[in-house]
Amino acid sequence: MKLRSLDKAAELPQTKATWQGTLRLAPAWIAPRGKPKYRPYVMFVLDTESDLIRLLAMEEQRPAPEAVFSLLTNAMAKPTPGAGSRNRPARIMLDDRELVEALTPRLAEIGVRCDYAASMPVVDTLLRDLTARMNDGDVRSGLMAAPGVTQPLLGEFYAAAVHFYEQAPWRWVDNLAAIEVRYPANGPVRYAVIMGFGGQEFGLAMYLTAKDLKLQYVELDPERLMRKMTAMSVTYCEPDLLAFDDLDMIAKHGWPVAGPKAYPLTMKSVPPGELSPFSSAEIALFAAALRTLPDFVTQHLRGEGATLRAAEATYPLPNVHANQQIAYRYPTDVPELAALRDNTSANDEEIERMIEQWFWDEPSHAFARQVSAFLLDFLNDLEMTGVSRQTLRKHEQNCWLIGKFTCDYGGFNAFTPAIFQGGPRYLNEFRRKVSSSAGALTAYQATWRKLDRYVRDLNKF
Repeated sequence: MKLRSLDKAAELPQTKATWQGTLRLAPAWIAPRGKPKYRPYVMFVLDTESDLIRLLAMEEQRPAPEAVFSLLTNAMAKPTPGAGSRNRPARIMLDDRELVEALTPRLAEIGVRCDYAASMPVVDTLLRDLTARMNDGDVRSGLMAAPGVTQPLLGEFYAAAVHFYEQAPWRWVDNLAAIEVRYPANGPVRYAVIMGFGGQEFGLAMYLTAKDLKLQYVELDPERLMRKMTAMSVTYCEPDLLAFDDLDMIAKHGWPVAGPKAYPLTMKSVPPGELSPFSSAEIALFAAALRTLPDFVTQHLRGEGATLRAAEATYPLPNVHANQQIAYRYPTDVPELAALRDNTSANDEEIERMIEQWFWDEPSHAFARQVSAFLLDFLNDLEMTGVSRQTLRKHEQNCWLIGKFTCDYGGFNAFTPAIFQGGPRYLNEFRRKVSSSAGALTAYQATWRKLDRYVRDLNKF
């Protein structure tokens, strides 16, 4: 700040007032055209004696201490209409220790004391009101609001969510492999279903009763299902779907996330189709399951090829679980589910035949299975449109080539339907290894375009 401006700030009349303020990420998302969404920073300062807002500013990037100092002195010298008279407070309290350390000597030059305050309930209340206004009244509580939850438990929940995502157990099991879960190990049975084999939504669902689990497989109408069933899930998503309180806690404590599109989103649905927050016990259940289920799948459940074998195992848990254990058992004794598994065994054999030349080790085998399962879903959808058997046969041949080339040359580490967008691809490989015929190449490209359109249509829902 220029010396002349500093002198002017020091000459302002001084009151006995205390201002309380914060600099934090705003409770809103900005979505510029053609650019990623971001949360701006909000600088908020309240005069606690008059209850007037002296400063409310939004910045795209976190302002440096010198810029914050300029904002504060401007709020003293040029208050907005209705914000009070031109004056200096006796004291400014902020909830950012580093910012206080940087501003203390600068504010002392104009006779204003600067102090750190870990908590300012009045400011927090006003910011919650601001959040409600900026989000049309939709203010979701974060996980920390659950009665009885602790910071160590949430830290373990986020670390376990990263572990689950990195281990990617959906490579080995589909959504018919419901696993019995007991947490604690002598507690009631819950039912876990790993999501992600189809490459569209990744995570873990948990059903409280066998009745809830059955409904998932026999009730086809989503709205009716939501009215009848109690279910919980953790799915991976972009950060704008999480509560702002959760995002702020992640940033404040440095809790890990698996990637920019892998923030763990908690959802609980209870009849008649209402959304409910997780309890601390449910957070602990998912923290335990996310931590240990990948090992149960890979070390106990997987058999040869695509076969899952009967298994039971019990796992000790970190100290945050108070020395509790979690127990698993497979298969689940639900007749409806057994019938569905029997009906899909032929499809598993079809997948294994299809991918016989697509893989060379366990990770590539898991990837190839997911590619094949998705391509078979695509072919089934094509068949439903009424195409001729001859045309469908040509698409089947081209899908085999698309899958083979994707596994051999794509270089993908994980499956998602998006790997088929932007085609046709591998045209040089097709010419070299299959045919240089213009007609054959045209047919191959036609299958790619239909596949690309199929993926884009899925993304609309």
